[in-house]
Amino acid sequence: SMEEELNKPEVFKHFPSTNDEYYYYTSIGDVWSNTAPDNDLRVNIYKTKEEAKKAYNKAVAIEKIKRRILELQGDWKPDFSDTFSKYTIYYTHTNNRFNYGIYTTLKYPLLIPYMKSEQIAELIIYELEDELKLIFDIS
Repeated sequence: SMEEELNKPEVFKHFPSTNDEYYYYTSIGDVWSNTAPDNDLRVNIYKTKEEAKKAYNKAVAIEKIKRRILELQGDWKPDFSDTFSKYTIYYTHTNNRFNYGIYTTLKYPLLIPYMKSEQIAELIIYELEDELKLIFDIS
């Protein structure tokens, strides 16, 4: 009946479905395409070549920042059972610039790891602003 049809749960179609073309990037930065043989969920795939290239550039930027943080602070890991500060980078749209935030016991899922000092956060912002713009999708 019409009522049953209206009360059916909504089904969300994921991309890609069978026979959809998709793009992906390789570990060396090449962008390739393929056709989905089934409806299985795939990760790190994109509808256009441009989206795949942009995702690759973002992944490279994230890796550069992670490596620089590792150089600056070694294998330091944040401890959320204490009240010492942990720093993270964010973008402020009101004044169009990057800044860092201080957290003690709040943990967020981050692309860029927490840093142990404000000096490291400031240096990352200064040295890797172009990479941060890619990550935060800032033009």
